[in-house]
Amino acid sequence: MFSLSEVSPKVSIIMNCLNCAEFLREAIDSVYSQTFQSWEIIFWDNASTDESPEIVKDYDAKIRYFKGDETVPLYKARNFALDKARGEFIAFLDCDDYWHSEKLARQTALFADNPGVDFIYGNYYILNMQENKTYQGLSGAQPSDPLFRSFMYSYPINLQTVMLRRSLLEKFGGSFDETLRLCGDYDLFMRMVYSSSVAYIPEPLVHYRVHQNMCSMKYMESYPAEMEYILGKFMKLGDDFEVSYRREIEYFKAKIGYWRARTEMAKGHPDRARNELGPYRRVDYKFFVLYLITYLPKFFWDWAHGIGRKTYY
Repeated sequence: MFSLSEVSPKVSIIMNCLNCAEFLREAIDSVYSQTFQSWEIIFWDNASTDESPEIVKDYDAKIRYFKGDETVPLYKARNFALDKARGEFIAFLDCDDYWHSEKLARQTALFADNPGVDFIYGNYYILNMQENKTYQGLSGAQPSDPLFRSFMYSYPINLQTVMLRRSLLEKFGGSFDETLRLCGDYDLFMRMVYSSSVAYIPEPLVHYRVHQNMCSMKYMESYPAEMEYILGKFMKLGDDFEVSYRREIEYFKAKIGYWRARTEMAKGHPDRARNELGPYRRVDYKFFVLYLITYLPKFFWDWAHGIGRKTYY
């Protein structure tokens, strides 16, 4: 899949684009502004019809531009880009987000100082376009090992903050699961976390936009089925997984019920939302509170969430 050469950059940055002209220049400029300069951008244009190709062509050869003949699902497009990567490390940047200038320097230095670490994630700022507010994505100390167990409850990894060794990616087949529409990074990264050494950078080095046109907002209905599918993959991680992670699995299933409830609430069906949350209202007080809120006007449900303030997983 991969081949190294003497002139290969240290970091390959995966950028996937489908009609992303609005914020694209800001995203690319944030890479060119990095204090660490041994990088390449693998830019996969998923058959855009806007000005995105013209914007990219304003830059130099550090952007390796590829355009598909047709639009394909997101994780298939990500895999096309990964096939072109030459760097020792892989990072990801979506076209509506941007990086702090020290992002690559901090992460490559951490890898150099910790040869046993395979995967790094970090804090980030959320730019909430609906509320016109900016706030920190993660607060407080992050959990220590075992991370996988903690992340089954609350998943803190934002794709834009990740850098991983290419050798780790190769151990997991070198690609994302293309059957997934929304949760491919969650699926792959959680399986990596299960068996790899992970480091965290607490300073926010990424600016992550939340807006109504992002895939996670538009295709919310896909979450429950995808998470059920991923849970099935988790069950195969070890012969004793179901016993060792009994409480975590119970909570995970409650989250799937929550996402079904959230979909029903968006459609204006609080009775159906209650049916989804009902079996899990004793798993954790949060599910019980959400169950009760379904009896109230929808304003209270919306208020309890706050667009962009809740993890998707």
